[in-house]
This record gives sequence, structure tokens and C-alpha cells, in this order.
Amino acid sequence: MKGRRRQKYNRGRWEVLRERGQVPDRRPPADYNGDPIKDIMPGVLKGMGLADRMWERDLIEHWNEMVGDTVARNARPGRVDRRVLYVYVSNSVWLNELRRYSEKQILKNIQARFGNRIQALRIQLDPDAGRK
Repeated sequence: MKGRRRQKYNRGRWEVLRERGQVPDRRPPADYNGDPIKDIMPGVLKGMGLADRMWERDLIEHWNEMVGDTVARNARPGRVDRRVLYVYVSNSVWLNELRRYSEKQILKNIQARFGNRIQALRIQLDPDAGRK
């Protein structure tokens, strides 16, 4: 039933037609409950121009797998701007550690999973770290 629109079901009209003898079936047609949201959302997101950004949710969900548990406890993915992923770290020690030893490997892991959507990383101190 995808792609077809149904007319809105009017039970009152059906009962009037049944009483006038124009409807042989005594039972009304089954109500249309609509399409599942999972079938509709891709089209809605595409219409809003957000379909290309859905991969960012997967990045957040699979962050631990790509960087490891130790790094994930001290670093989180931030915004993406012009194919640059901002990675926020908890303190300056982790900032130095990731910049010196892990930046290339993290980028390689992200690109292996998401292709060339990310071209570079910017590792910065977490602006929200003091608010927690």
C-alpha cells in the first residue's frame, strides 16, 4: 500500500449508505491504521534535507567500537563541519595523548566505517566538561 493515498474513512457516511440499502455488507470496512513510521521517516527526512545526516547518529552509537572503551570514556564526538569531526576530550592530558598517538588511527577507523564523510579530526577540550 505504499505510495497510494487512501481516502479518509467516514463511518457515518457508511452507516447512512447501509441504511439506504446501498451497501450489502453489514460490517464496515477495516480501519486504516496508516503505514509504519519506519517506512515513512526516510522520505520525510529526505524532504527536509536531513537524510544525509543520519549517519551521524550511527557515529555516536558506535563510537566505543571505533575508538575503544578507554578513549570513549574520555572523548566524545562533537559536531561535523565541512567534513571535519570535532572530538571533545575531558582534559589536556587526553588532548595531548590523542593528538600525538591516536588521531590518525581514529580517523582511519571512522573512514573505514563511513567512507570519506570525515576528512579530518579536530581534537579540542570539551566545552561542556565544566558544566557537569
